[in-house]
Amino acid sequence: MFVGVLILTSASVMAAADSGRIDSKKTIPAIPLAGEEPYEALKRGDFRLAAGLFYPLAERGDARAQYNLGLLYASGLGVTHDYQAALKWHRMAAKQGHAGAQSELAQMYSKGQGVPQDYTLAHMWYSVAAESLSGGSKQELAKDREKMASRMTPAQIEKAQEMVQRCLESKLKKCDEK
Repeated sequence: MFVGVLILTSASVMAAADSGRIDSKKTIPAIPLAGEEPYEALKRGDFRLAAGLFYPLAERGDARAQYNLGLLYASGLGVTHDYQAALKWHRMAAKQGHAGAQSELAQMYSKGQGVPQDYTLAHMWYSVAAESLSGGSKQELAKDREKMASRMTPAQIEKAQEMVQRCLESKLKKCDEK
């Protein structure tokens, strides 16, 4: 794909040079940088194309692609609605430190989307996500976590805090263990 973009770009420049002048009224369409194609497809609302472009990136371990693919599966945009697939991709991104994916896992556990509803795991994922953020985003996650805590027993909150510590100490390797 990148070679094709490079060739197209070179051909456009060569054509302009051959004409002897560049017409300033003509615009050359912006060509996204390599790797940005799925995000351009998202901006255009072409969710099916975006999913197809995210998939190989996600398979290779790209956390942003995994997170976005998870969002597409969770919402059914461009792909069949599938909470199990969303869970898989969000978990993979979350374990690489992607705060958005960690927050999505917290929401999935809090609502029981694709998993049994589990406030302890939801609280843990909200806490882990908040650890990697700052500013307004961190404050929003803290509010979500506190809302979750209002539905929990003190023992559940204590368990969630223990899980956060284990998750962070293991560098996100032992996050789903109770």
